[in-house]
Amino acid sequence: MKSIISIIIICLTLVFNVQNSLADNEENFEMFMSQWNEKKELASNYLLKAEEQFKAGDELSACATQKEASEYGIDATKALIYAMEINGTTDSLENLQAGLNKWKEIGEVCGSIFN
Repeated sequence: MKSIISIIIICLTLVFNVQNSLADNEENFEMFMSQWNEKKELASNYLLKAEEQFKAGDELSACATQKEASEYGIDATKALIYAMEINGTTDSLENLQAGLNKWKEIGEVCGSIFN
């Protein structure tokens, strides 16, 4: 009888732990997706602003803005990668890694101006 009660308690504990783990994963997934959406929007806006500054001939401001766009883009892409890993979707991680590298390149284009 004691072993049956022990088994039931262990099963209930496992069920609650799995449910808590799933809830944590869902919260983390939502948090990373929110970061992705917010930061990709910021990155896009900063890139557009940098383009306008380049067209106006203000290279220094344009490079600073482009570097900021790069940082937001990197953060956004990392957040999406984390969200996909939590969700178990790893099919397009190579494409996201390529996108991450592209954001790094965008930030490094003007890197010599600030170093």
